[in-house]
Amino acid sequence: MSAAMQNVYLPKPAVLERVLPEIPEVKTFYWHFEDAEEQQAFHKFRPGQFAQISLFGVGEFPASLPSSPGEEDTFFTIRKVGSCTAALDELQPGQKFAVRGPYGNGFPMEEYYGKDLVFVAGGIGLIPLRSCIVYALQHREYYDRIQIFYGAKTPPELMYLPEKVTA
Repeated sequence: MSAAMQNVYLPKPAVLERVLPEIPEVKTFYWHFEDAEEQQAFHKFRPGQFAQISLFGVGEFPASLPSSPGEEDTFFTIRKVGSCTAALDELQPGQKFAVRGPYGNGFPMEEYYGKDLVFVAGGIGLIPLRSCIVYALQHREYYDRIQIFYGAKTPPELMYLPEKVTA
């Protein structure tokens, strides 16, 4: 692996694959690195880490990594709140942006082996926890009880549902 690929501080070109609306002002952006080797290396992140998203000529912002390292898809779930997130919201599949990272320590999921896990989130607070929840479910044999307490202002504002709930 080249020195540039090992440097988490260098933005690396990524391609937007598809966009899935979640709730008002929030979308999930599926993407991949242009370089397949970089994509493979990136999937070694830990649940709970984040990355920086760079939009050429606009700026950069941090975003949670809601996908789990074991999932095939790589994605960000982003609420449109400013100029950078608005620029990401305007991207179309096939267009490029850049990603650097992962950053942060993540959660030491191995330290929780043999223990009960309780996840509590409201609204978009589920985004950074999703990675840990999926990881725990993928490694179910290592944990005792797994409980998830999640809520939103209204049923249509619940995140990551395969079928949206109506009020």
